[in-house]
Amino acid sequence: MRSNRDDAAKALYEERRKLLAGLMMSEAEPWEDLPEDVKERWRGKSESPGTSEDPGVPRP
Repeated sequence: MRSNRDDAAKALYEERRKLLAGLMMSEAEPWEDLPEDVKERWRGKSESPGTSEDPGVPRP
């Protein structure tokens, strides 16, 4: 069972992953193929201020 933390991290990762094509970068691995330590870094990034969809809105 995935937690909200995992869902937020995966959503952020997928959003950023889609941007790579526009930057002419090679495709990133799917979330499911990432090592656990990399997933944990994305979980931390998703909890950081300024990563919400509207950066002008403070996170609860």
